[in-house]
Amino acid sequence: MTISLILSAILASNAPTPQAVFNCRAGSKRVAVNLLADRLTYRFGPPGRPDISLTGDPQGGVFYHRTMYNRGEDQTLRFVQGPWSYIVFNRWQAPQQLSSERVEPEYNVSGVLVMKGDQLVRRIDCNKGSGNLIEWPIFKRLKQDEENLTPDDA
Repeated sequence: MTISLILSAILASNAPTPQAVFNCRAGSKRVAVNLLADRLTYRFGPPGRPDISLTGDPQGGVFYHRTMYNRGEDQTLRFVQGPWSYIVFNRWQAPQQLSSERVEPEYNVSGVLVMKGDQLVRRIDCNKGSGNLIEWPIFKRLKQDEENLTPDDA
């Protein structure tokens, strides 16, 4: 019995751990996207007890889009389940010097758009200072999301 416990502990310690791709707080809830092997998992809900959990991989279930602008970008990960889409977004714009006396500050907003078909059902914004989507190598292998819906588009 002791050998089986030791063997179980060794196997558990060798199990890969998910990597955090995106995390943010939205009120008392949490939005998270984690990567384990080739699978991305979206979770939304109270920490440790998500209300929803969706998984996708390069073969389907999740789509990616990135649009680069002069001194900014939009990125989205769209997780799809039937007619529902959960779109994790991040829009970033660098500070800009508008005149010698005026500077437009950095703009960085993240959150989730919940869609049913083409209809926006809910927009959930991340608390200020949380949520940032950085491009991961797996994103280049995901199917491209031609819609690239961001808050200003939805």
